[in-house]
Amino acid sequence: MLVQSVLFDVDDTLVNLTGAQHIAFRQQLTTQFGDRVSSHPAMAVAAEAFVHDPKDYYNSYINGKLSFGEQRMARVVDAMEILQLDGEPDEELWIVGYEDIVSQHWKPFDDVPPLLESLTDRGIAYGAATNNVTDYQAHKLEQAGLPFDLVIGTDVTGKPKPHASMFLEGARQLGTDPQNTLMIGDDVINDGLGARNAGLISLLVDRDNTRTNPERVYKVASLSDVLHIPSLCFDNREI
Repeated sequence: MLVQSVLFDVDDTLVNLTGAQHIAFRQQLTTQFGDRVSSHPAMAVAAEAFVHDPKDYYNSYINGKLSFGEQRMARVVDAMEILQLDGEPDEELWIVGYEDIVSQHWKPFDDVPPLLESLTDRGIAYGAATNNVTDYQAHKLEQAGLPFDLVIGTDVTGKPKPHASMFLEGARQLGTDPQNTLMIGDDVINDGLGARNAGLISLLVDRDNTRTNPERVYKVASLSDVLHIPSLCFDNREI
């Protein structure tokens, strides 16, 4: 398959959001409830629940059912219940303060800059397709040292991934046909199946080896493996 451009998911594909969230969650929880909470035996479970959001509050946000702040506060409340903490989460602490801390820890994965550099050297255009608003994610990428010329958020297409519109708009703005556009993400449904069903070449990055890739969806353990997939040819020339 000929790859002439690449679309990337942002969170936990390019930027280690999970790591940043763990740091910010623990710090803010300690700020509100004191050092004693840091040694709570259920802290790890509560942190995982906050970060991985098993009740899909974030999806409720991207589908317009909750505000950005509401989805975060709901995740904090659930984590507090796991820890059996009384009271209400401090809104200023968890909306403004949390954002200040988590943004300080937005860092790219080590395998990201080398791949972007290699794509640039080959003349392969790339951009980002993300289930958040464009300006916020563009700022996140810039903060992480990964300024992207093209970032497509849910405010551009009006539909989040896995809806085909975001993938097709990404290919259009990159100037390549969908069948020559590679989508790289970490979410099986939103990125893997969404891109495949939209007619793009689809690839999952599975750094912790916990995902099963669907049929006709590639999978790599590191972005350093992307350019070495035998059946993918990276070439920006017209065909």
